[in-house]
Formats: sequence, structure tokens, C-alpha cells
Amino acid sequence: MYYTAGMNKEPLGKWISIIYRYSMMHANKFLKDYGINAGQLPFFMNIVKNPGITQEELSKILKIDKSTTAKAVKILCQKGYLTKQTSKEDKRVYKLFPTEKAKNIEEAIIKKAFEWDRDILLNNLNKDEKEHAYKLLSHIANNCIKYFEKGDKCE
Repeated sequence: MYYTAGMNKEPLGKWISIIYRYSMMHANKFLKDYGINAGQLPFFMNIVKNPGITQEELSKILKIDKSTTAKAVKILCQKGYLTKQTSKEDKRVYKLFPTEKAKNIEEAIIKKAFEWDRDILLNNLNKDEKEHAYKLLSHIANNCIKYFEKGDKCE
């Protein structure tokens, strides 16, 4: 079934939800061989890109609660993709580092993730339309963040 977006005919969240669900299904398919799932992917990517990041920093970057971050980190540790090291500055804080196993699959995972964006999500859009799509979605996401950071109103 194909959908046609129309201004004010359906909630924007419907389209975002469809994109999200299908993106998760695609990611789960290619991540299966690595023993991780789409829910762990943003954690994996951010730890590989930011060695030494803390769980708290990771939660803030991803806008995800600390308990969800802790669960994802635990699974990635169990799967051998990262290690936790006590911070020298604060013994209560753990820094997260990718293992060689993680570094060895990073390129393949990034390639697959961006193929989805390029070949499926942005298919048949020209360069300007692609840039505009990213700007619009970024702006929309930032509106959500501002709304919840302020607590009761969105500007």
C-alpha cells in the first residue's frame, strides 16, 4: 500500500513512525549477522566514533534515558563490542571504548546504514532535495527537543 502525504490530512508523526519502523526492520536484517539489533546501533556507532565517552554523555547525545543506555551498553559488552573502564577523574564513572571486534565491523555497518538512506529513503531526490530533507527533519527533531526541555510549550 502506498501513502500520499497531504498537508494537515494526517499527523506528521505517522510518516515519521513509518520511516522509523521500516528503518529498524532493515537494520535488524543486516545486523543479525553481528549478533546485535537496531536498538543497539546508535549506541554502537556513537561509542565507536567517540572512544572514551561516558554512559551519561551517550544518553544526552542520543536523547535516551539512562536505563535504556545501560541496557544497550551491557549487551554490547556481553557481545564483545565494547569495554568499560573506570574514569581516572571520577571512580564512579565508566568510560566506554570499542574493541577490535567493533572496529572491524564499523565500516560495514556504516556502509549498510547509509545505503538505506541513499538508496531507499532518498531515492529519486536530487542533491538539493536531499539536503532540504535533512534540514527539515533536523529542524523538526530540534522542535521536539525544545518542547520537552521547556516542559510545557513549543516555540
